[in-house]
Amino acid sequence: MRILLLRTGRYAESMLRTADHDARRTQIIDAVRGLVASDGPEAATMSRIAASAGVSVGLVQHYYASKNVLLADAYDRTLQAQQRRIEALVASEEQARGRIEHMVLGALTQFLPLDPDRRDETILFDHFSSVALRQPSLREAWQRTDDVLLARLREAVVNAEECGEAREGVDPDDEARRLLAVTRGLARTLLLRDDAHEVARVRRVLAQECASTFPNPCRQYGR
Repeated sequence: MRILLLRTGRYAESMLRTADHDARRTQIIDAVRGLVASDGPEAATMSRIAASAGVSVGLVQHYYASKNVLLADAYDRTLQAQQRRIEALVASEEQARGRIEHMVLGALTQFLPLDPDRRDETILFDHFSSVALRQPSLREAWQRTDDVLLARLREAVVNAEECGEAREGVDPDDEARRLLAVTRGLARTLLLRDDAHEVARVRRVLAQECASTFPNPCRQYGR
């Protein structure tokens, strides 16, 4: 039986302060995402962020020394939320002994603006990438994220080679770059055209791209 212990004294006070600080940061980041999505990146000034979050400019500056630091945290927190969704999808497919093809397709679909939250994410990522081109510290964060995404896609292709799903002669590095580039291009398309026909077309194209990488049955599960 799990026993829940009530923390008291300095430990409890520290935990409460940490939770409160994190809640404040989340409140500010939510305001950033909303402003960028609704009014564009130029709208995300410190004063408008503070007003949207319902806090003072001084409080925003207490947590974030500059707009770049704030933007980097917004980017990082959004990526973490996205990663949690992807991990849940992959875990579900693994439990069901699903195909690597379906795991990759499910993961890449999380990068598409198919609902309001993912649309806000896509707009934020698009803004971050444009700013990162001019800011070395942000560009490094963007490159690190890219490296992680490419490494995970490459690992999926290598695993698919081992179980037989991958196309014969496939290059894991090339394939990882192709799949990521295609997904990002399709995400941009949906920002411009988000009608039902275009959504269906984008889903179909991404599924076809994944199927071309993983066209064979898995030797392990026979699927």
